[in-house]
Amino acid sequence: MHEYVLSVYSLGLASAHRLVADLTDDQMCTQPVSGRVMNHAAFILGHLAWTADQGVNLLKASVPAAAALGDSTWNDAAWKELFAINAKPLSDPKSYPSKEKLLAALEDGHARFAKAMGGVNAEILAQPAPERMRARFPTLGHLLITLLTAHEAGHLGQLSAWRRANGFPPV
Repeated sequence: MHEYVLSVYSLGLASAHRLVADLTDDQMCTQPVSGRVMNHAAFILGHLAWTADQGVNLLKASVPAAAALGDSTWNDAAWKELFAINAKPLSDPKSYPSKEKLLAALEDGHARFAKAMGGVNAEILAQPAPERMRARFPTLGHLLITLLTAHEAGHLGQLSAWRRANGFPPV
């Protein structure tokens, strides 16, 4: 089953690249509706990279391949502040890494998460999810598969809607 999920996950990375290919760094944080804050391109790319890294961290205790990956070189306290679960998008593009750095972090996060998932078996997937997430995701499998599929797809849908609201052409 993992190969099917990871195939879908790789499609998400390709979609992310297409959705930002024509954007400049200055366009990555625009807000199309006055007085409303939408998740913009810089926030979404960074959040997805941060989330992939969190997926690796969830697996480090159970999967030797994940533990061997070590820590990412880009995910630090500043990334957590900008991109974690309760972070809010900022309107200043200078608050964020460049589009190039965001895409590199997303590529790295994807590669690390996919590699970590290579060592996952049914026993690991059946482990309880972290306590704070257990009401929504009873097992690690529920959480991991959601991160690899629905979570990323939902945010990429936001990115597509954000593009259209800003007047960018469809991708």
